[in-house]
Amino acid sequence: MDGKIAYDLMLKIKGERVAGTENHRRTIKIIKQFLKDIKLDFKTLEFPLYISEIDKGYIFYGAKKIEGTPYGLTVPFSVEGELDYVESFEQINSVDKNLKEKIIIMAQRPGLSEFPSLKEKKIKGIITCSRTDELTSSLHLSDWMIKKDCIIPLIDIPYTDMLKLLDFKGKKVKIQGKGKTYKTKSENIIVQIKGRKNCNEKIVVMGHTDTVPGSPGASDNSGGTGIMAELIYHFYKNRVKRDIIFIFFSGEEWGLWGSRFYVARNEKSLKDIIVGINFDVAGDPFGTNHCIVTANDYLTSIVKFISRINDNPINVKKDIYSSDNMPFSLKGVPTINLFRAGGLPSRFVHTRKDSIEYINENGLVPLINFGKNFIQMVGNASLNPIERDIDDQIKKKIEEYFKGRGLSIEDVVENLKKIK
Repeated sequence: MDGKIAYDLMLKIKGERVAGTENHRRTIKIIKQFLKDIKLDFKTLEFPLYISEIDKGYIFYGAKKIEGTPYGLTVPFSVEGELDYVESFEQINSVDKNLKEKIIIMAQRPGLSEFPSLKEKKIKGIITCSRTDELTSSLHLSDWMIKKDCIIPLIDIPYTDMLKLLDFKGKKVKIQGKGKTYKTKSENIIVQIKGRKNCNEKIVVMGHTDTVPGSPGASDNSGGTGIMAELIYHFYKNRVKRDIIFIFFSGEEWGLWGSRFYVARNEKSLKDIIVGINFDVAGDPFGTNHCIVTANDYLTSIVKFISRINDNPINVKKDIYSSDNMPFSLKGVPTINLFRAGGLPSRFVHTRKDSIEYINENGLVPLINFGKNFIQMVGNASLNPIERDIDDQIKKKIEEYFKGRGLSIEDVVENLKKIK
């Protein structure tokens, strides 16, 4: 497989694709047309979510200003206050620290579960520092914070600008974030390729189609979207014994909304899924292949075996991965997460430079081929080779992952079942 189908689709959908916006609806239409052209039926699943369309952000201090990136779900905002600096969330809780009505610089980005406490402190705004000096990251909060009224204005700025701002501690500053936040709808696309045998066991292949605001999202994740298209074309022509369900998820960047809604609507049928394969971040021509196994040591060994017998080097680790596989594994489905990193595309994830100009077919082929080999071996095995077992240690990590984002375990899937 040469990556041409994958790359062609990437070219067609290039550009910012925030879930629920017109740009993303255009992407959905292009994917649907691809499926129609190869005469494959598909279904859709629509769901609601809150999003932001983000414009510029600024910090005004004295007669100067710094440009930054407002956090999603905080815009629009314009607040003033005395500037202070804290190095950790624990320091905020110090009895000697009064942060009421202040705008604070945080050396560590606050976890989402910390915002109710931050709101109680009556902090007016938060400034964070980007991981690069030349680019600010596109970051966002979660919509449960809108419902619980604990959204705080946030803006991310480059490192050198942060150094200048630290000298202004104790003085009045103003932070401003332009844009709009609103409730909208988006949709998943579900494609089922029937297997050659009458078998209930299914393989799910997934990846997300949306981007963060302000990013063209080539590596994250038009690369994964294109890889799915090439695998769909291949396995439509070369069917395996078991059914393969391909799901193009939306809303991943806003808290795994598409995958969470899918699991909520299809929880009874999850028992038939023997493994989930997630493609998220792909396309580096210069880089290495990685697989995060969210299951157990046995599946980790299978991935290593398939990699080695097909001369398809891949770094394998048992762990969790912040992507659409997580709701599946929360409900007991073993999953693997495939990504490629090491060059500029993956380094520029969630920035305006995550552009297709840094990507070509050579950066897509390794994951396409590994995905093909893995699906063929598992899909054609006479007996299911995957144990439906997730280590207790990994189960705990999955639960901690969602709790760290301010969600109860019931909020992840169960409480979505009745939402229209």
